[in-house]
Amino acid sequence: MSGGSWDYAYRTIEDVSRRLMRRESHAIRKAFGELMLRCAKAMHDIEWVDSNDMGDGDEMEAIMKCISPQDLLRVTVVEAVILKGELEKLINQCEKMK
Repeated sequence: MSGGSWDYAYRTIEDVSRRLMRRESHAIRKAFGELMLRCAKAMHDIEWVDSNDMGDGDEMEAIMKCISPQDLLRVTVVEAVILKGELEKLINQCEKMK
């Protein structure tokens, strides 16, 4: 078996991409369709990794073709702020136990 853990969602994204890139579409839609095609490839690879048909991390290259380093940095900073808050709560709880 290959894929399936996401019910082959990437196929729907591929269809959306093809529809956006029709010959009569505006250039902006076509460009967005190209992005969606890259997203479909990333989603395919995510699905295969999650289905254990590809190894952990094998999806990262396809994902990075869809997002910018700035996108990754922004999300990482937000996660770090959330983690900092959780750690501060734990430290405060431990100090109260002394």
